[in-house]
Amino acid sequence: MTESTVGSALSWLRRDLRRFDLAVALLVTAFGALLVIGSPGDFELGRPESVGVVGLFGLVLFRRSAPLPLLAAAMAWVAIHISIWERPTPVMFAVLVLLATACVRLERAPAIGLGLFVGIGVYLGGLVANDATVGDERAVIGIAWAAGAVGVADATRTWRRYTESAEAELRSAVFAAEAQAKARVSEERLTIARELHDLLAHNLSVMNVQTGAALHLLHADPDQAETSLRQAREAGKSVLDELSELLAVLRHDGDDAPTSSLPSVTEIGELVERMRAAGVSINWTRSGDPLALSPVASLAAYRIAQESLTNAAKHGAGTVDLSMAWDASGLSIRAENPIAESRSEAAASTGSGQGLIGMGERATVNGGRLQTGIVNGRFVVDAWLPASVEEESQQ
Repeated sequence: MTESTVGSALSWLRRDLRRFDLAVALLVTAFGALLVIGSPGDFELGRPESVGVVGLFGLVLFRRSAPLPLLAAAMAWVAIHISIWERPTPVMFAVLVLLATACVRLERAPAIGLGLFVGIGVYLGGLVANDATVGDERAVIGIAWAAGAVGVADATRTWRRYTESAEAELRSAVFAAEAQAKARVSEERLTIARELHDLLAHNLSVMNVQTGAALHLLHADPDQAETSLRQAREAGKSVLDELSELLAVLRHDGDDAPTSSLPSVTEIGELVERMRAAGVSINWTRSGDPLALSPVASLAAYRIAQESLTNAAKHGAGTVDLSMAWDASGLSIRAENPIAESRSEAAASTGSGQGLIGMGERATVNGGRLQTGIVNGRFVVDAWLPASVEEESQQ
């Protein structure tokens, strides 16, 4: 029989405790029966040892139900048998098995105490059963058996607690991994929602303004109407390009996802020109020497400027002041515009959608900050994004 076969058999037995207990009871009973049959003298079925074999089987088979009471019953059985017939009984093996079963459920100190009590009892029983003197090896071996049972129980208890602890840690790790995966999914959903909001809100606003202007000028100034329609078409094309890029990123795994058409901070000038062409009055100023931003921070800078201009075009009045200031730490973006008389300050400060929340999240995840509010009747967006680590380390 190979080692793998033995392992498979043990695994099959351990899968059902009743099956395992039956196998243990049969094995111990067979061992006890062989000792009885091989003992000196003729074997008779009616001998008390044969009854002890049956008792051995029953005690071991039901050892899990109540090990301590069954242990007490087995020791009483052994004491009665020895006191009457003055010879060993196979129930002694039930005492050892029940001792090990009981000690597994006890802590180490009580288990050792119970082992000493049973060991002394087995030792005294051995003296009487073998008509031996103190120190006789036939009696001392009973103490060794009891010590072995306690040792096996201690090892079993330690192993069970180790496996339970390992399983608990594994479950905790699985739960933590699931929670982390759910958090990543939620974060990705928010990221996609921010991208779609910024992309659609801006370009659809431009398309709406340009098509409205084209409709108004269609008969009065066809050339200008054609220009407005072309600009609306460009805005629509930009939507399609960025949506294709966003979907391509979602389809790819790893760092090889294409991001070439996603806008960056260097394209804010083109954004300003498109908004001006759409009829938005913008006063744009720049200062300082541009530094490198991480790709995500660069996209965040563009989206913050885009959302600020879009909100100003939809909800503001008058000229929008947009400034970009570079310094050694990073990029500051400030956009402010007068509040339309039809909008209250409370409505202007909270906005009607998720745009302001999205801008704040973009700044925060990149290690920056963003503040919005009303200052002297003007709505102000003030953002700062840090330069990339590579750029800072080179200076």
